[in-house]
Order: sequence, then C-alpha cells, then structure tokens
Amino acid sequence: MAKKEGSKKYVLVLLLVLVLALAIGYATFTDVLRISGTATVKSDAAFDLRFTSASATVTSEGCTASVSLGQDSGEADDLLSVSVTDLAYPGAGAQIKAVIKNFGTMAAKLKTITPTGITGNTNAIKIIGLDQYVANEVIQPGATCEVVFTVQWDPNVNTINSSLAGENGSNFSFGLTLEYEQSTTPVTVTNTHTDTAAANP
Repeated sequence: MAKKEGSKKYVLVLLLVLVLALAIGYATFTDVLRISGTATVKSDAAFDLRFTSASATVTSEGCTASVSLGQDSGEADDLLSVSVTDLAYPGAGAQIKAVIKNFGTMAAKLKTITPTGITGNTNAIKIIGLDQYVANEVIQPGATCEVVFTVQWDPNVNTINSSLAGENGSNFSFGLTLEYEQSTTPVTVTNTHTDTAAANP
C-alpha cells in the first residue's frame, strides 16, 4: 500500500514537471520595435516671380519695338511694358522675349496666360505665340522660364479701321496676365513590406 502511495506521488510530481515544461515550451515571446520621426511644414516659404530681362528680338523692316520692366502690383519687375510702332504692312511685327525667374522657395505652376484690356484694331493686329505655353508648366525655385510672343499685323488683313487711327497710324493696345500658383504635386509612391528569407547557415 505504501508502495502505491509512493508511486502515485511520483506520478503526480512527474505530471507537474511535465505541465511546467509544457508551459515553458509554449510560452509566448514578445518584442517591441518602434519608429520615431518628425515632419515639418515649411513656414517661411516664399512665392516670388519676377521678370529679369526683356527684349525685342526680331522686328520687321521699319518697325520699332521697345520693352521695359516696371512695377504693377507692389513687386519690382512684375510688369513688362511693350511698345511696337510703325507696322507698315500686313505681316509686319515684332517678336518679344522675356525671362521670368522664380525667386521664391516653392515651385510655381503656370495656371493661365490671359490677354486683357485689348483695344483698337483688334481685327488686324494680333498677339501670337501664346498657345505654345501649356498650363501647369512648373518653374522650380531659382529656375527661369522664357516667354516669347509676337505682336503682328495679321498677314491676311489688308484694311485697317481708319476710325481707330491715331496721329501716326492705327492704334492697338493690350495686356497679358500670367497667373501662377503654388505647385502642389503630391508625392507618388507605393508603400510595400517585403519579407526576405534567412540565408542558410
């Protein structure tokens, strides 16, 4: 009888050891990995576009063209003034070239180029070449963009409206508004997670 008691105690101790061993064998291991970072919104960003130079690059025979930089909306060199005189025949004209520089700290995107305040002989005198500038053209900070256009007596129009003639010929005036906005192109990426198999020892 005592032997059976001892046997039971032995079995009980053995079971207890096995249970503890299983508990240890199936213990859950944990580890913690952390990612720490910061993101800062630029608070001193500046939006500053200005003309840096302008010239009449090509003129027809007898035509006179002049350009100058000035101030329009409170910023120096934000206005380009153009004068084209003595357009003597259909097809006569002058090509104007201006350079715009981004002095700001953010990219600028061309939104629109809009002719404004056009008066006088609009049936005969045209501004051509603006269609080559595509909206959404971006000028990066410190970069430049060249704008070239032509003021021309339409080669297909022979008659000038004499009622619009000034002292020295037919009058025509115009404005061009170049509207830029901050470029907000979002970052385009695909976020992925890849597991790599361990190398064989």
